[in-house]
Amino acid sequence: MRQIKINSTIGSELLTVQNVKDYVRIDTSADDSIIGEMITQARIWCENYISRDIVPKTRTYYLDSTNGIFDLPFGPVTSIQTVSINNTAITGYEVLGLDNETIELDGGYAERVKIEYTTSGLNDPLIKQSMLQLISTYYDNRADFIEGTSFNVDGIPTKSKNILSSYKYMFI
Repeated sequence: MRQIKINSTIGSELLTVQNVKDYVRIDTSADDSIIGEMITQARIWCENYISRDIVPKTRTYYLDSTNGIFDLPFGPVTSIQTVSINNTAITGYEVLGLDNETIELDGGYAERVKIEYTTSGLNDPLIKQSMLQLISTYYDNRADFIEGTSFNVDGIPTKSKNILSSYKYMFI
């Protein structure tokens, strides 16, 4: 069994309410709180789609067992605070990979492994564009469907999906 938990979000959103208002061409402040919520919703959706953190976070990852080498989800990883096996902190591990996302334990196989780490997040114009398109769709279609059309907002807009595909890293 694998489990991952967000301990805290330590960065700010990639987009501001004003960024979205400029993109969607909104001149009023009446919907500012709704737009702010949509920014967070779009970011979370995008993070889950690409399995990468867009906003920096501290996370805890738990594995019930490992062969000694495993990848941390939702990188890129900035730092690792602790690695524990059976509730005992260890120092016998190596961090591998370009984004410090792979851990190799010195002893190999281990059970009840817990890692606490910090991610750096991604700040990229393509991610911003994808989020703007998604938020625009959320804003324009604030219901499950548009009466009289076959459009359904259950999924992410195709163009946003295409933009995010270059970041997609299937973790689990």
